[in-house]
Amino acid sequence: MEKLNNKELKKYKAIFFDFGGTLMCAESDHIAHLHMMKEVIQKYNLSASPEDMVTKYNSFLFTKEMTLLDTDPEEKSFTPLRESTDRAFRGTLSQCNLESSNEDLRWFKKIFLGNHKKYLKLFPETLEIIRQIRNNNSIHIGIISDIDTDFLKFQFDAFGISKLFDSITTSEEVQIYKPKEKIFQVALNKASCQGKESIIVGDSYKKDIVGGKNVGMTTIWINKFQPDNTDTEKADFTVTHLKEISPILKELIK
Repeated sequence: MEKLNNKELKKYKAIFFDFGGTLMCAESDHIAHLHMMKEVIQKYNLSASPEDMVTKYNSFLFTKEMTLLDTDPEEKSFTPLRESTDRAFRGTLSQCNLESSNEDLRWFKKIFLGNHKKYLKLFPETLEIIRQIRNNNSIHIGIISDIDTDFLKFQFDAFGISKLFDSITTSEEVQIYKPKEKIFQVALNKASCQGKESIIVGDSYKKDIVGGKNVGMTTIWINKFQPDNTDTEKADFTVTHLKEISPILKELIK
């Protein structure tokens, strides 16, 4: 049997992608947050810089790997992104000695959506890679994301990519975060396949790679944040950028 980097080739039925940081550029999310915080600074007449405000905001929202911060790291209880962003906004204002009202939260939701729609970008290679997979009509293409269902739909509509995917599975739908097995199993059920018949591509080793490998998936890790991490045994393939997965997928699904 042919091999690629000593990994046996299999007959795959599905390829799943994480979204934020994998298909969508995390730097563009940072830019959206900078512009969002410029509006916050103007509204509340603050002396802080947008960069400092983003740092405060992100500390309430993201881990060091820039994946969503669980409300309770021990229990992994589910909290929708909309609630997490409200909490991050309230926390940011509190560090500026301000208390947020319901009116403030409504205003923040409006500028949150507006800036993300305006500034979020896909990686330049995203559409090319999805279309490459689409050339194989037998492959199911899915998304597995911790982002809320409504926000993911909002963003997909803004990008015009909703029809490119056969299934979308979110933590809000399943009420649990990656790397819990249930969210991966729900996605696999939608594709009518088993873990060993599927591939997961993601930028979080803990959430995407460990979670995928635990249900038998072939794993492709886009390692941007932990270049010196030697604990990579659950990653079948490791790259540093989305564009590097193209030749891997070409061999795996040929």
